[in-house]
Amino acid sequence: MKIKNPIVLFIVIALVLALMWVFRTILLYIIIAALLTIITRPLENKLEKLRIGKKKIPRAFRALVVLLGIYVVIGAIVSIFIPMVLTEINYLSEVDQQQLMVTLKEPIDQLHGLFAEFQQSSGDTRTFNQFVQDSLANFFGMTQISVVATTAMNTVISLISAFFIISFFTFFMLKDGNIIYQTLLLAVPDKHREKVDNILNDTNTMLTKYFTAILIDILLVSILVSVGMSLLGIRNAITIGILAGILNVIPYVGPLIGASIAVIIGVSTNLHLEFYSGLLPLAGKIALVFLTVNSIDSFLIQPYIFSNSVKAHPIEIFTVILLGATLAGIPGMIAAVPVYTVLRIIAKEFLSHYHFIKKLTDDLDEATEPEVQRDKDYPEL
Repeated sequence: MKIKNPIVLFIVIALVLALMWVFRTILLYIIIAALLTIITRPLENKLEKLRIGKKKIPRAFRALVVLLGIYVVIGAIVSIFIPMVLTEINYLSEVDQQQLMVTLKEPIDQLHGLFAEFQQSSGDTRTFNQFVQDSLANFFGMTQISVVATTAMNTVISLISAFFIISFFTFFMLKDGNIIYQTLLLAVPDKHREKVDNILNDTNTMLTKYFTAILIDILLVSILVSVGMSLLGIRNAITIGILAGILNVIPYVGPLIGASIAVIIGVSTNLHLEFYSGLLPLAGKIALVFLTVNSIDSFLIQPYIFSNSVKAHPIEIFTVILLGATLAGIPGMIAAVPVYTVLRIIAKEFLSHYHFIKKLTDDLDEATEPEVQRDKDYPEL
């Protein structure tokens, strides 16, 4: 299929993107279910080879076992990581208030001085404590509490709904993956069936490589941050490292959140130090560790593993992430590269007669050629 009119091409692309945006939540659930299916395919294949007597294990039972296996792995990760986080939260809640006031005496005195100047210029007659209390009361007023409570409730409901919907999709992809794949092909006109077949195979290959690269990146960042925190003598350095690695999945914003949490933990566990001679330098060293790790990750690790996994130039990846952030915030940043990868694969099959598209997708042939040669009846959907 060749779309020769650029205006028609633009309209087609715009309509496709608009539909993807409208149904973005459902698409996200399907993508997550497909990724879980791809990741667990080796386990499902092993179960397929097992026999009870001379009979194969039923597909539905195999799919159920794999799905339960996913739950067990997720539960194990949560059961290990959540207690570590709760321990830190509990420790922060037991910080010695008197020691905190002694440590912060100098900066508080300076704040009193600045507040006195503010009173003179504004005519405010409130004391410093009254000013702080009034500010906190306004910030944590009933309206804000109501908004936070409503948001938290909606988030919990959304997560529960997502859990069941993703589980539903994953179960049937594991059980009827081959049927789903063949049905998709049957819905495609004969003259385009080979192209769609290639798209599904290439998408499977490229996304598997990309998410493998993400896991490698999480591991490397976790190790580097853990080592850095250990060298600084920060309590629970491994917990901070793991949290930093996971948050690093969120481009640009994640490292800032991880660094903020590390500074809070580092400072709260070293309140015996003087503020200016001890705590501030420590906070600076923690920030320097995160800056160093983030620089290594941004300029060495990510360009290498991500560029090699999706065969895109680092400038492409950077630009696509910015576009994702503009369109959909943090979720858009996370989904930007996988979506861009799929769009490039589609463009390679249907729009390669355009020189720009051909140049943009040339590297995809090298990345997917070995995998495309395998059995195409079922591309591990």
